Amino acid sequence: AGKIKVELVKERAAKGTVTHSLKLKGINDYKPSDILSEGEHRIIALASFLADVTGGNNNNPFIFDDPISSLDQQFEEKTVERLVELSQTRQVIVFTHRLSLLGQLNEKCNTNAIQIIGIRNENWGAGEIGETPLFAKKTIPALNNIKNDRIAKARKIFNEQGSEAYYPFGKALCSDIRIL
Repeated sequence: AGKIKVELVKERAAKGTVTHSLKLKGINDYKPSDILSEGEHRIIALASFLADVTGGNNNNPFIFDDPISSLDQQFEEKTVERLVELSQTRQVIVFTHRLSLLGQLNEKCNTNAIQIIGIRNENWGAGEIGETPLFAKKTIPALNNIKNDRIAKARKIFNEQGSEAYYPFGKALCSDIRIL
């Protein structure tokens, strides 16, 4: 958020403690929350947090729960870049239900270092680990899976059980190819 100029203000709270707050540079009569949008406020808070905790000499992991909510596309992309950069030196865990974030993380991570785990809600409860949805996977590996595994399974069903048993599998394959 390079266009948003903020400065850190130190305030003494009690003996031996110092609190910090952010102030918009050059604006004295208003708090950042009076002027900034929710997304701008969030990106500043995220940047401040990362600046604070990465300044030390530790390698603690980071866990983020939907860090891009309320952010516009530009801030989303910058946040993803920063998370990927951070993952070079620390473990970064991101929980999200937003496919745009998952897609951007997939795109920005040029290696297979990113591990995606799908967690779904079943009729017996939430938190069941399962297959990542097709639309959240990288395109080429997903297509290779269809070509190398799923078509063979569908062909086997057709040959052994006939067209009626094959139909739902064939239809699902066509749908998945369209999604990819």
